[in-house]
Amino acid sequence: MKFCFEKVKELLEEGINNDEILFLYRRSKMFTPYFFKFRNEDIRIQSKTIHASKGLEAKVVFIIGLTEGSGGFPDIWLEDRIFQVIKKANHDLLMEEERRLFYVAITRAKDKLFLITQKGNESSFLKEIPSVYTVRTTNAIQQVVEEVSLCDNCFSQLEKLHVFCPYCGQKITKQKTS
Repeated sequence: MKFCFEKVKELLEEGINNDEILFLYRRSKMFTPYFFKFRNEDIRIQSKTIHASKGLEAKVVFIIGLTEGSGGFPDIWLEDRIFQVIKKANHDLLMEEERRLFYVAITRAKDKLFLITQKGNESSFLKEIPSVYTVRTTNAIQQVVEEVSLCDNCFSQLEKLHVFCPYCGQKITKQKTS
């Protein structure tokens, strides 16, 4: 989060307008810590879910949450027994759909694109981007505002006493903080 915040401040200082910066994410709850940080600093930017971003463009786009597994890219629900009862799905077809959604996200940027992931849990889609098109940076994770507990499954903010996530029902084993 610190990298994104500092980069946005830098872009604004360079003369990029607030409405030319767009944050994209898979689930709304992923943006919550960013929202509060930007609001506390009185910085206004655009933010949308990737699904809602179809047809939008911005000079600078940040895509957050590009991790492997639930909530990231790809997010394949084949392990979910309830989903399998409702709809039988083919893994390859689901991967194609995920790839199309990822394409929608990365093509929203006119000039600059920042793909934000978690070291050690990078989306396999990031590995498919030819290195000639990428510049990789690593920033140490540091506390920015306050420690916030997030659900491992849906990244919703949790209260200290939650045993189950109130949004997705996932049992909380050890609260992940961000």
